[in-house]
Amino acid sequence: MFCVVLTATAAGDEAAAVVPLPPVEQDFFSRIRLAALGDPQDLSEPLLLDDVAPPGQPRQEFEPPAGRKLPPGAKPGPLQQAIFTLTELPRLGDDGLGLTTLETSLTIGLPAPTVDSPLLVTPGFGTTFVDEVPGPTDPGLPSQLYESWIQARWLRKVGERFGVDLAVAPGWYSDFANDTAQALRVTGHGFGAWEATEDLRVVAGVIYLDRYDVNLLPAGGLLWTPADDQRHELIFPRPRLAWRVAETPRGSQWLYLAGEFGGNQWAVRRDDGTNDVVVYHDYRLLVGWERRPADLGVSWRLETGWVTGRLVEYYLTDTGDYHPGDTVLVRVGLWY
Repeated sequence: MFCVVLTATAAGDEAAAVVPLPPVEQDFFSRIRLAALGDPQDLSEPLLLDDVAPPGQPRQEFEPPAGRKLPPGAKPGPLQQAIFTLTELPRLGDDGLGLTTLETSLTIGLPAPTVDSPLLVTPGFGTTFVDEVPGPTDPGLPSQLYESWIQARWLRKVGERFGVDLAVAPGWYSDFANDTAQALRVTGHGFGAWEATEDLRVVAGVIYLDRYDVNLLPAGGLLWTPADDQRHELIFPRPRLAWRVAETPRGSQWLYLAGEFGGNQWAVRRDDGTNDVVVYHDYRLLVGWERRPADLGVSWRLETGWVTGRLVEYYLTDTGDYHPGDTVLVRVGLWY
């Protein structure tokens, strides 16, 4: 890009001298612009919140900062995001099951082949601490469960109104005692999104979980933003209704209601030395408060709610199903 400077001669000539300025130098990564998720104006952004995917598939939290367009969420350099999440499900009663999960990940952005079709590479690691009461109803879970993964996610705009979002994520899910191939899972998703109107997007696709209980999960619905202070994600399997309740020059505050299908699968070693595969899942109704910065700073989220329909299943040994009692959920998340 060149700028021009107009100057008049001392003799009062009407002609102007055109002096080109040198081009602005940009390094490779400073030109990367990864659009943030959720802005229906721009289909080059990620098409879905990753937290519509059940736990067990890696997720990110791309959210458009207030007031930023074309593209929202862009950060200079290859590092696009870093996330830390703490989720607590306390054990309530003797028939309860307590789970405390710590997760962290970071996302690197690369052009593939251009900045308009970025490749997001996200390594991550999570640890779940188990709190259970020994006894006849004890599901026999290890005291700690682990998950590590690396996700490659590709975004592409096709025409003016359609975009695709594809991801694959090989990962290792186990107690680190069972070191067989049972711990290896390859998850992923494929979505298409069509911008029906300026404030309405239609989304459809599938989530591949590589789990015994749910292998392939259809996902989709409507993403509707009727106003700047409202966002309705009517998308299975994690619908969410959000309202902006406050805004300052530094950021905005959002209140939301959400549903969630929770759970995961791990390869474990039983007390008798037998290798097995265990799946846990539940259903959650949540209320949350979220801060979104006006710049590209730190965001945070606080969620709480009720957890029901809990189930622990073993798939390789003759072990009865275990139904822990209902509990509550508290989740705190920070991301940059």
